Amino acid sequence: MKRLILASSSSRRQQIFSQLGLKFQVMPSRFCEEHPVSCRGKLVPWKIVEKLALRKAKEVSGRLSEGLVIGADTIVTLPTIDTGRLKFEIIGKPQTVEEAKEILRRLGGTTHEVYTGVAVVDAKTGRKVVGHEVSRVRMKKLTSGELSRVSRMHLDKAGAYGVKQKNDAFVKLLEGSVDNVVGMPGKLLKGLLEKFSVKV
Repeated sequence: MKRLILASSSSRRQQIFSQLGLKFQVMPSRFCEEHPVSCRGKLVPWKIVEKLALRKAKEVSGRLSEGLVIGADTIVTLPTIDTGRLKFEIIGKPQTVEEAKEILRRLGGTTHEVYTGVAVVDAKTGRKVVGHEVSRVRMKKLTSGELSRVSRMHLDKAGAYGVKQKNDAFVKLLEGSVDNVVGMPGKLLKGLLEKFSVKV
């Protein structure tokens, strides 16, 4: 089997790789991601995550002579209407506890979407495949006490929350997969790897 390299330091993504029975190495991408605050028109959420996932994978593959490099990017989107046009506010990882608290306050009481893009790049040939998955999540409104407690828990997650944590019972998955919200949709990953003759 071809050497697999995960271009991410995320422990949750590594856990999903292990659950799928994949043997892999970790080589975090040095690509600096910047999510736009909002997007509309041709700049749609799934294109953003696919583009960033590919850039992460390409940055790592450029340092290697062989192997399949897997990059991923996850964002939370909150639909808004501005002057009659549908816009998507992009929500990534919070930088501070206060920012996490503000994100959770705004997401509370909403149904929003989580997008994860995945890219696989063959370092030897340059061949690449990309894809994405979407999940719909419902979050209840949080009290000020809940906001203070929860805002410190997930500074490393897009949207400042986790769906697998028992303390995050205020989050309900409506559509899609949990592993997509976690940051690595297993079914999508399997399909992309199969295009390189890697059976999972």
